[in-house]
Amino acid sequence: MILTFLLIFAFLTLAIVRQIEARLEEPRASVGGCPGCGCRVEFDWLICPHCKELLQRQCAGCTERMPISHRYCTGCGTRYEPGRLEVPKCA
Repeated sequence: MILTFLLIFAFLTLAIVRQIEARLEEPRASVGGCPGCGCRVEFDWLICPHCKELLQRQCAGCTERMPISHRYCTGCGTRYEPGRLEVPKCA
């Protein structure tokens, strides 16, 4: 009975340690699909190099870049309004 308890405890401890280690890993660059052509694109790209589809726009509230698919800015929470500062400024 005690041996069974120790085995279950060891298994749970190992699972917890693996989850903690997974959270400590460096985040990987996000890769997604272009909404225009479906080709692979990096998270920080402004336009798709294959079809020239706009992938990010500039937030009207804080001027941070945000993906086209987002309705709200993750930086300040401003709701996207079509027609306002859609094209990001060049750095």
